[in-house]
Amino acid sequence: MSDAEPGADHVRVHYGMCGSVPLQLFEFVFEPAGCYVLDCGAFTPLFGLAAGKHTRRARALDRVYDDHGLDGLLAAADTVTWLSGDAIERVAVSDGGRFTRPKLTIETRGDAPSYSARLHDVDASALHGALADLDGDARVDDTTRTGLP
Repeated sequence: MSDAEPGADHVRVHYGMCGSVPLQLFEFVFEPAGCYVLDCGAFTPLFGLAAGKHTRRARALDRVYDDHGLDGLLAAADTVTWLSGDAIERVAVSDGGRFTRPKLTIETRGDAPSYSARLHDVDASALHGALADLDGDARVDDTTRTGLP
């Protein structure tokens, strides 16, 4: 899921998962000046994923955003990292191909951490377009097909 309207001042990328055990739930909010990376919880396969806690947490974050906007979302996150535009080398959006979920990758410069997350319920082409419209520096790579055709 992502929220982006024409002329919007930010693009929210909702429900990204990364890591192995435990899996981390992430939200990304891109602005012209940079990107907020919100770590919104860890989920283990047995006690989190099997019980659907990650999906419930993602829905709860969606309600927080609808009710309180970006400020509420920032307050609800476990940790928030700000990546300034100067720290971001490039952003890549992959459609995931036939067998995997779409993927968002943020590559950074210097000591800033890089991020890569599989996305749930997102149109990769629309996300790429929204990010490219927001970023005047054209650091957003084209949507690429990965996996088997």
